[in-house]
Amino acid sequence: MKIERLIIENFKSIERIELIKPNPFTVFVGPNGSGKSNIFEGLEFFNLTDRVPNAISLFGGKGAVQRRQIPLADLRVEVQTDILVREVIGDVVTKSNELQNVTKKAFTDNYHQLIANFSRLFVKNDSLIKLLFNDDQRLSLSANNLEKVLKRVLSNEALKDELFEWLELFVPSFKAVEVDDRDELHWFEESSSEYFTKDLISDGTYNILALLAAVYQSEKPQFLCIEEPENGLHPEVIMTLVDFFRQQCEEKGHYIWLNTHSESVVKKLTTDEIVLV
Repeated sequence: MKIERLIIENFKSIERIELIKPNPFTVFVGPNGSGKSNIFEGLEFFNLTDRVPNAISLFGGKGAVQRRQIPLADLRVEVQTDILVREVIGDVVTKSNELQNVTKKAFTDNYHQLIANFSRLFVKNDSLIKLLFNDDQRLSLSANNLEKVLKRVLSNEALKDELFEWLELFVPSFKAVEVDDRDELHWFEESSSEYFTKDLISDGTYNILALLAAVYQSEKPQFLCIEEPENGLHPEVIMTLVDFFRQQCEEKGHYIWLNTHSESVVKKLTTDEIVLV
């Protein structure tokens, strides 16, 4: 799946944003209150309108999603991929096959990637959750089901080895991590013979685990929108994290979009990866 164009109009504070052929690794940069989160919430709205009846109610109703003094009919979120155009106008979803000679399977596969493999993540921010789910297939918005998803990921030896390699880079004291039969997280460090449970590890360590789990939760290309990934992290770790996200996009076909106000993140970006908000 390749995103050819994204348009969001009149969603909350957004008057209009249009991105043409956005980079798979894109970072929205701006101060607090600039509307960065509204871009990701607009994409979440776009996603849920196809999956949940009357999804607009999950966002607080019509008055909560439309830009002030703008009719709901003028609210628009459109994502155009290489073979699919899909948009939300008000709370109505439309879809069209842009290329006449595209096979049904190709259309279905792209549509599945766009909808089923989308995740918005803001670790430990329970207030933003629209749908409560607690399975092991993908992280919830706040990553409150991290243990279940991580347990499934760690059951795959190849993914476990790769995840451990990154953890050794991010957390020098890291030794191992596991999830037991009660879905309790056990974190091991070189300096201690005892493990640490979730309530004893730092916010930064928990954040790193959640971000890695989000990327490794699916071996299929994903569309991940991650808010403020720098929270609780040392600047050097943040810059390494940027390299990790970029590499995963290049190697596995993910779209990983971040929003941030971190100078450490911005220092590691190329000009084509930055969208100023």
